[in-house]
Amino acid sequence: MSFPSACCNTLPVTANYTTKGEYGKLGDLDCYFAGVKGSKRGLFINYDVFAFHPNVLQLCDILGSAGFYVVLPDLLRGVPLTMPDLGKPEVLKAFMQNAGSWETSEPAYVQGLEYLRNSGATSVGVIGFCWGGRHVATALERLDGLVGGTIVHPAMITSDDFGKVKAPLMALPSKDEDMEMFKKGLAELKAKPFGAQCRLESFEDMTHGFCGARGDWANPVIAKRSRDAIHLLVTFFNDLMPN
Repeated sequence: MSFPSACCNTLPVTANYTTKGEYGKLGDLDCYFAGVKGSKRGLFINYDVFAFHPNVLQLCDILGSAGFYVVLPDLLRGVPLTMPDLGKPEVLKAFMQNAGSWETSEPAYVQGLEYLRNSGATSVGVIGFCWGGRHVATALERLDGLVGGTIVHPAMITSDDFGKVKAPLMALPSKDEDMEMFKKGLAELKAKPFGAQCRLESFEDMTHGFCGARGDWANPVIAKRSRDAIHLLVTFFNDLMPN
């Protein structure tokens, strides 16, 4: 079986990259926009804890080149976490209770999804990296009108989340995530009316963050596997959002 042409034509990632999208605002929220405004296919991206990292901006541009109109909001409002923060449990706990909580992020989700629809998108999906994966699962449970979502090396996901989602979900865990939990979650998803559209693709040769800010895309192996993951994103949403 071969990849669809749109997926095969997905651009490779590169370590030295100049962004193609543009910065703007939704209300007082800084955002990065990629692709062509007016596309009928919209994507809302929830970055990882390092915020507007060049890898994530490049990924948005690649999705934009595949025919999606992409919105990447600065959910952390200019205050990302740092590598030293990741070794401080008290910092991570405070993050998830405050800046990284669903309650804090939900208004931006609602605003961003509304913007995509008002810009011409008739189908809208969501993608989340790391802590954003937890938000995507919550969005698929609580927000109406989403065609589906993907979670890439997700964090804070529990076995209870899979039974609550109300639209197709694709999970792309790395070797650092609990693969058995994801396998059980996929089985639960497969029992839903949209189960045939749900997918689990493991990247057990990659560490957490490989397709986001922590990925060393100067390493050809990591760059290839990141491109593989982006292939899967394009294919998944192509299937959910036909032209």
